[in-house]
Amino acid sequence: MKAYEFINETTLGGFQVKPLHIEDQEVDEAIGLNAPHRRMSRDELQGYADRIKSGSKTKKDKFAPVLHGSNLKAITKDDSGDKWDLDDLAQQIMSRPKTLLGTNAKMSKSATEGEIVYDLTLPALSGIIVDESNGDFVEITTCPGAGSCQLFCYARKGGYVMFPASSMGAAQALNFLVNDPQGYNNMVNREINQIKRKTDKHEISLVVRWHDAGDFFSKEYLDLAFDVARKNPDVKFYAYTKIADVATADKPANFIINFSSGAKRGEEKKIEFHQTKGNTVKQGITVPKELFAASKQAVASGAQPPVVALDAKGKPIKDAKGRTQFIDQAALDDFKQRLAKKYQVDVDDIITYDEMLDTPESDHPKWHVIVQPGAGDRAANRRDVINSFLLFH
Repeated sequence: MKAYEFINETTLGGFQVKPLHIEDQEVDEAIGLNAPHRRMSRDELQGYADRIKSGSKTKKDKFAPVLHGSNLKAITKDDSGDKWDLDDLAQQIMSRPKTLLGTNAKMSKSATEGEIVYDLTLPALSGIIVDESNGDFVEITTCPGAGSCQLFCYARKGGYVMFPASSMGAAQALNFLVNDPQGYNNMVNREINQIKRKTDKHEISLVVRWHDAGDFFSKEYLDLAFDVARKNPDVKFYAYTKIADVATADKPANFIINFSSGAKRGEEKKIEFHQTKGNTVKQGITVPKELFAASKQAVASGAQPPVVALDAKGKPIKDAKGRTQFIDQAALDDFKQRLAKKYQVDVDDIITYDEMLDTPESDHPKWHVIVQPGAGDRAANRRDVINSFLLFH
């Protein structure tokens, strides 16, 4: 079997994953959780570190694991030719995280909606770990279903990679997960129990988002996540995935999975085939910008005016909660018609995020929710929401 290529015919329906960016190499021995991987020589890692520190990264490096230059320390060149202290890098990666569950500003907004969301993270697309059984550096493919999303992945920008602690924290979480899955499982459960005591005291529901970056890269990893959910039946779990067999898997009752835009075409076809059999698949759909923010040419021709309210500088106008606004009710109604036509859904079942919050949740899949920038993520963890229509600028 080749590097980055694995087939599991008994559990995830036999899905095949191919390399994101590095030519095929023969896989040697297995690694924890059957993670898709390839081993990296020190010479290769030294070369990559050189390009990071010198600012001469190649096009191929665009999809390589994120390493922050501040985490690479120089050493005096010795007989082995080392330039960067890879032993120090290995020690950083092998340090166990102090916590695994975290929250951010967007997720904190949900506290005002009666719940608080904590999340787990991994490096996006791929990450470097250390095989603690022998000290090898290993590259793990964390998003095996990623397709076009590789080109605009939000989790490889901004705060995820800007600060050395953020990228190293994700690497440490992945390293812990792959080298000690049971220890990782135990730590997640401990943290959930600690947080749950606090949320119960304040009468706020606890929700855990499994990944704000990364994906379920193996059946074994998916089983681990489901095991945690079963051990915490009073906690809601949800995730996004670009792997069709994960999205359609037999899940615990308290675990919701959204199939998200940007997957490989083969994964999308599996979802489409699943739907032709009358099955509902919950999805997070990134709406094409031209559908709600028309180009100057479209506006000039009168073909399709924009529906989002813009200021004099052409920037979206936001409300007091920081959410992008629509021009008026007529523009919103027009946008709903556009969505209904493009995605072949009943326009009466398309609602705004605020309309969703005012609608009691049910177990019946019905709604298609417009999630404008600045809104929360509640639609993703409600069972009565089929599609979350995500708007980005």
